[in-house]
Amino acid sequence: MSRFRDLRDYIGHLKREIHEDDVRTVSGAQWDLEIGCVTELSAEKEGPALLFDDIPGHPSGFRVFTNYMGTAARCAVALGLDADASKLEIVQAWKDGIKNLDAVPPQEVEDATVFENVLEGADVDLTLFPTPRWHEGDGGRYIGTACMVITRDPDTGWVNVGTYRACVQGRDRLSLWMLGNRHAREIAAKYWARGESCPIAVVVGCDPVLTTAAAMAAPYGISEYDLAGGLRGAPVEVVRAPGSDLPIPAHAEIVIQGEMPPVEEESAHEGPFGEWTGYYTHSGPETVVRVQRIMHRDDPIILGAPPMIPTITAGDQAVPLYSASLTWDHLQASGVRNIRGVWAFARQLMIVVSIEQTGPQDAMAALVAAAGRRRSGGMERYFVVVDEDIDVTDLNHVMWAICTRVDPATSLHTIRSTTSDIDPRLSPHQRESGDRTMGIVLIDACKPYAWKEQFAPSNRFDEPYRAQVRDRWSGLLPL
Repeated sequence: MSRFRDLRDYIGHLKREIHEDDVRTVSGAQWDLEIGCVTELSAEKEGPALLFDDIPGHPSGFRVFTNYMGTAARCAVALGLDADASKLEIVQAWKDGIKNLDAVPPQEVEDATVFENVLEGADVDLTLFPTPRWHEGDGGRYIGTACMVITRDPDTGWVNVGTYRACVQGRDRLSLWMLGNRHAREIAAKYWARGESCPIAVVVGCDPVLTTAAAMAAPYGISEYDLAGGLRGAPVEVVRAPGSDLPIPAHAEIVIQGEMPPVEEESAHEGPFGEWTGYYTHSGPETVVRVQRIMHRDDPIILGAPPMIPTITAGDQAVPLYSASLTWDHLQASGVRNIRGVWAFARQLMIVVSIEQTGPQDAMAALVAAAGRRRSGGMERYFVVVDEDIDVTDLNHVMWAICTRVDPATSLHTIRSTTSDIDPRLSPHQRESGDRTMGIVLIDACKPYAWKEQFAPSNRFDEPYRAQVRDRWSGLLPL
C-alpha cells in the first residue's frame, strides 16, 4: 500500500509515476463557479488533476486541488500500485488489502507542518481561503467536500474520523450536515446531553489515503486513523490540537478547530448543495462549528471533491473501486462461485457482477448476495449480473448485455429497501412522513443457462487480436 507523508507528496507521486502533465496548474480562475466548472469539464474527459492558483481575491499560493483521484491510474498511485494497473486489478488489490488489513494506530510526533500558521481570537477568518462555490445552486462556499471531521467519544476515548459537507458561514462559523445515524453525531449527542459543546476539528487537505479512510465509516469503536495506517502500511503522524485531546494529521494543509453546540442552541441554514446524485435535495437548519482556531501550512491547499452527476466517471474513481471491492468480498463470503469481476457505475448506484455460470441458479444467487451487502440507507439502486465475456468496467459492454440478454418479462426483479435522505426520488410526502423506502432492481443479464451454448455468437473480435491491432497501430490511431 501507499505511504504518502501528505497531500504534496501524493501530488509529486502523480507527476513522477503517471506524467508531469497529469497535474496541471490553472492560474487566475474565479472561486465563484469557475473553478467548479473547469473541474467538471476536465472530469468529463478524464482529464488531469487540477491545481488552481492565483485565485482572484486571495493571496498567490492559496490553492485548490481537484480531480485528485479522477482516473484509475491516480487511484492506483494512491494505493501504491502500478499506474498501468487495470481497473479490476485495482479492485482486487483493494479488496485483498482491506480483507487482510492490520489496523495500525496513529503515532504522535513533534514535527508538525500544520502549525506553520496559527490564527486565534480576532485573527480567525475562514474567508482567507479561496473556498469555491462549486455549483450555481449551492447555498454557499463549501470548504469541506473531501474533509475529515474529527471527534472523540467522551466516555471511551474512541477517536472517530468522518466526512461531512462543510460550508463557510462567516469568519468564525462553519456549518456541517451530519445525518442522525452517523458516528460523529452520536458522539456530539453525548456532549450535548451533558450540557456541553462537542470539541471538533475539521481537516481540509490531506493525502488521499486519509480521505478514503474517513469515508469508509469504520465499525463503531474503530478509528479511521487505524484503518488509514493499515492502508498505508505505516502509522499516520498526528499531533494534538492545541488545548484539546483531538489528534490531527501533523502534515494537514488546513485544520479548523472549535466546538459544536446543539442545534437548539445555535444553528445555521445549510444548503442547498449539489450532491453526488446530481441533484439538490436537502437544506435547513444544521449544526455549526464555533471556530476557535485555524492552523494551516504555508501556501495551503484546499482538497476539493465537488459532487458531479454520477455518470461522470472521473469525479472520484475511489468510490466505485471501494464499492466494487466490498461487494466482491461479500460475494465470496456468501459462497458465490466463479466471480470474474465486480464494478460500480454512477458511483455506486449500479453494481455489476460478472460470473462464469456453472448452474441454472448462479446468476440469481449472485444478484441476491450482491443486494444483501447493501447497508440500511444505502443508495445502490440497480444490481446486474453478466457473463464472463462482458467487461464489467465498460458501460457500453454492460448495456450491450442488458439490451440483448435480458427478457424484461422474466429477467427483472424488484424488492423494497431503505434509501438515503439525499435520494431525489423520495416524494415530498415521504420526506414529511419519514418514509425512506425505495425499490431496488435485480437484473439477470446473463445468457440463459439452459441453452447458453446455443446462444447467438458474438461478432466482437477477441482480446488477443484486439491487443495485437492496438500494438501495431497505436502510434497512428487513438486505439
